Amino acid sequence: MTHLAQLPIETYLLAQQAAPIECLVCDQENCCSAARCRNCSSPMSLAHQTQSVKKRPHLIAVIGASGAGKTVYLGMLMDMLTRHVSLLRSTTRGPMSISLQQTTTTALATGWFPEKTPAGAEHWHWVHCQFDCRRRRRPLELAIPDVSGEALATETEWSGRYPAIRSLLAKCAAVMVLADAERLQAGDHAQDFVTLKLLSLIGELRDEQAQSRRQRGVERRPLALVLTKADQCDRLHNNPRDFATAHAGALWNDCRERFPRHEAFACSVAGATAFRDNYGRKQQVPLRVEPHGVIEPFGWLMAELDENWNNPGMAARFSWR
Repeated sequence: MTHLAQLPIETYLLAQQAAPIECLVCDQENCCSAARCRNCSSPMSLAHQTQSVKKRPHLIAVIGASGAGKTVYLGMLMDMLTRHVSLLRSTTRGPMSISLQQTTTTALATGWFPEKTPAGAEHWHWVHCQFDCRRRRRPLELAIPDVSGEALATETEWSGRYPAIRSLLAKCAAVMVLADAERLQAGDHAQDFVTLKLLSLIGELRDEQAQSRRQRGVERRPLALVLTKADQCDRLHNNPRDFATAHAGALWNDCRERFPRHEAFACSVAGATAFRDNYGRKQQVPLRVEPHGVIEPFGWLMAELDENWNNPGMAARFSWR
């Protein structure tokens, strides 16, 4: 006996899976079900979230040498913003965006600084959030990666090793440079060379974009120089510009020459630190957590960014395809 059945073929489901989706960072087309970009290893959840909210986020480049404190600063910043400290606040989009905050606060609560970010792009933390200020009517969509300092240094020596870094520096709407104030005061300028190379790379990418569009390569993006570990330096919080001039002259002058819209800030997360034995190796740990000057550089950067995006020319310049 033969039994016949009718089954509807839902071909539209196959069509949805076959449709490619562009990576938010490098514009490479990927399969709709891909977790990470096959070209730069950036999370594809950024592209999916962008499609759902129908608004592309502004990429913020946070650069600095390894050990400058990028992970600690960004993790503490996001924790303070999500807790609505001061007039600034943010709302994260997706579970991925909470990982950096969780890693940083958990480590500090147990008396340790978080581990250095691995060099592999698949291990970087990405934060996609909606930034809001009570003085502003419309919120800003932001995407901020915690890029490894070792990967940044490698990209300056071997161009193209990390496609995500090159695309980020070319597309970023604002730049935040982190420098270790404790090392600068001690006369250690080894980390300056990595940052100087990155600033030079940003200038080259800007000129390439301006040449391809037959425009003048005028830099209008804001730059914030953040001097970290200010708790180890006396009177740094009083006048960060004087400290940058005295102890980081080459880096500060390069920032001012390349970015007309610039400012220097001092910040610290730990109120005091000490050295702790970790299996025979001395490791610096926080004695207490006292954030100071964490919100100010980010708030200034967002104010400058908001002013840029009110200019139609700037919006077109940094738009995606």
